[in-house]
Amino acid sequence: MIDLRTLRHPVMALVLASALACASSPSVPATPAAAVTTAPTSLLTASDRYFTAADARIRYRDIGQGEAVVLVHGLARSLEDWAGLGDSLARGHRVIAIDVRGFGRSTRFSEPSRLGIEMANDIVRLLDNLGIRRAHLAGHSMGASIAAKLAATHPDRVSSVSLVAGPFFDDTAAFRRDEQGFAADVEQGRGMKGLLRWLFPTWSDSIVVAMNAEAMSRNDPATIAAAMRSMDRLALQPANASVIRAPAAIIVGTGDPLLPQSRWLASWWPGARLVEVAGTDHLTVIFHPAALQAMRAVMKASAR
Repeated sequence: MIDLRTLRHPVMALVLASALACASSPSVPATPAAAVTTAPTSLLTASDRYFTAADARIRYRDIGQGEAVVLVHGLARSLEDWAGLGDSLARGHRVIAIDVRGFGRSTRFSEPSRLGIEMANDIVRLLDNLGIRRAHLAGHSMGASIAAKLAATHPDRVSSVSLVAGPFFDDTAAFRRDEQGFAADVEQGRGMKGLLRWLFPTWSDSIVVAMNAEAMSRNDPATIAAAMRSMDRLALQPANASVIRAPAAIIVGTGDPLLPQSRWLASWWPGARLVEVAGTDHLTVIFHPAALQAMRAVMKASAR
């Protein structure tokens, strides 16, 4: 059993991605030019595509050729966050980046029941729409929980998973009892300032206020809160190990408060490789070359 403060860490880290703009994020080193035959289209310039799942319209972009890799962003972010890393992966794979329902240009929902597991189901719907039987998955933060859940619920559709800075918690009952946490802050109009002050104590108040305003202006607060409250539906337990077939790269920064959760997941996920990236946090880990290297390694291993 972990205490309530520890259980709040996954929610805190999920919201971090929504508080930081990625426009100035460092790019991931590309594959050496000698290995490139045709320059792939960038995720930032690729055309938007959509498919419909009941009353949800889901945006995605599709670049590169080869085995399919589906990229799943974090809470309150969008598929553009994968520019750089996604472009590098597209030099040897077909890369499909999705706007998770509720975020980006996909349909928004304010009910937890319309998010959570339905975000994972949308990836299956995407694969069906594109006629893809199996794909590699890579997810960051909330996207890592979505990818991990899909590997457990649809093991025949997942070749490998790369789980970056995921909020993996092992006590969903206690998580559900946290009715006055950061989801309530968002619902009651306080935004995420309290979260940011906790997570970045050296930030000035003006930075906290500006970052909170940026995050909230990009998203629907009701959707953010609903997604946070739906996260327990994505939780996994060691009992799921019996059905999981996909090898996993579990990637986390040593400065990430979710480091213990990633270690816990790696302790029971079959064939998992835990990659702890020194000097990185919940956000910067995704831009470190070690993350790209680990993703490529697990995808290559799945083909053996």
